[in-house]
Amino acid sequence: MTRVVLSDYEFASIASLLHDAAGLTFDESRRDSLTFSVAERMSITGAPDVAAYLAILIDPDGASERQSLIDEVTIPETHFFRNPPQVRALRTYVLPELLRQAAAGRRLRIWSAGCSTGEEAYTVAILIRELLPPNADWDVKVIATDVSKRALATASAAHYAERSFVMTDPLDLARWFVLDTETGSWVVRDEVRELVEFRHHNLVTDQPPFELDQADLILCRNVTIYFDRETTRRLMKRLHNRLRDGGYLFLGHAETLWQISDDFSLVSLGDAFVYRRLEQPVEGEKRRWVLRDRRTEDELRPTRADRRRGDTDRRGRVGRDVPAPHRSEAELLLSDIEPAPPAPTRDPLDAVRTAIAQGRYAEAADLAGEVVAATPLWAQAHYLQGVALTNLGHDADALVVLRKAVYLDPDHGFAHFLLGGALDRLDEPVAASRSYRAAASTLGRRPMDGVAVELGGRSVDELADLCDQLARRADAASKAQERSP
Repeated sequence: MTRVVLSDYEFASIASLLHDAAGLTFDESRRDSLTFSVAERMSITGAPDVAAYLAILIDPDGASERQSLIDEVTIPETHFFRNPPQVRALRTYVLPELLRQAAAGRRLRIWSAGCSTGEEAYTVAILIRELLPPNADWDVKVIATDVSKRALATASAAHYAERSFVMTDPLDLARWFVLDTETGSWVVRDEVRELVEFRHHNLVTDQPPFELDQADLILCRNVTIYFDRETTRRLMKRLHNRLRDGGYLFLGHAETLWQISDDFSLVSLGDAFVYRRLEQPVEGEKRRWVLRDRRTEDELRPTRADRRRGDTDRRGRVGRDVPAPHRSEAELLLSDIEPAPPAPTRDPLDAVRTAIAQGRYAEAADLAGEVVAATPLWAQAHYLQGVALTNLGHDADALVVLRKAVYLDPDHGFAHFLLGGALDRLDEPVAASRSYRAAASTLGRRPMDGVAVELGGRSVDELADLCDQLARRADAASKAQERSP
């Protein structure tokens, strides 16, 4: 493939075209990635130079090539049962609740927006099949949409290679998939496929597939990372309008509505943070910043912080009989459920920092876990637990807490950096690249970043440059991974 270099004008023109066509944003940090995709399409179309290829794109009859370029730049990186905390929230709380609420009409509507190659939509259908057998008299539909026709073709075929099952329990694989012995791929069973309908859909320019107040659940995970703030704001307004009151919205682990939309309530379901449309407080609704379906009596025993906040029931247990008024994300994070606890005498994370500094990582992880249990919305507690876990080599466990850290504090550059490293080591180059770029863009935003011990003698700018290099390396690894059999 001929080496391609985009001039500033060519880069800006193609980026503008993609933004207008699909809301996709390409800043300077994604220039190399866009250049690679353009080179791929030039090779296929036979365009001799970028100017000729740009002429194809802007031609009124160039819709097909514009779609092909969109397919090329939207990398389908996903797995079945991806994001275990959210899968647990769906399986143990959200879907059972939605089915109970819909029992009278026996009708459930779910939108997988930006479904990529279909693993997410099929995962939700599998979770529904666990609760509803095929002979149940229910009208259930998972509408799965994506802007990439290439990804939708894969989704409709429902044949998947081993790499799509890195997060799938072997029992689930055996129950819901059939091995195609000729190709070696796994095929989604018919009772799952019949619940899902795939449609080509542009989230920016097309009307949503649901009428107002019709959807019970919308999953729009790892989609807004491609959009700018204003595009995301408009999208969230449309999603809010399509959800019924009480319906749920799931975003990706690195996505947040902070300073984007106050239309949703932020709730914590076990290990996952999700959003909910609540126009009015639901009678009898419980505050769900701590919710466990199978809590032991020890877990229900309140801490001093619980008693101080009044988060106990009449029997003195945690999380019962506590009203939950409608709150925006900003109100939730800045009100009586604070990111940091009131500590009049000593910062409870001091012991964690000391243990980390002395190399006692297992102890540090346990101590941080205790702080997290008492104050689940404190980003720094999750981050320090992630530091301890990564030093122990427990990258999979670290992913959970580091994702919470960047979710609660999107400007935490060191948490993004640590998350990128964990994802890199777990062979998830696309996600690693996103985290490294997030680190590069956020490092230095917090007042103490410039003197943080994490710099290890580097300056903030030097670490940001390193993150850019690591992101480019991860992009290259992703492209190589796509081309491997």
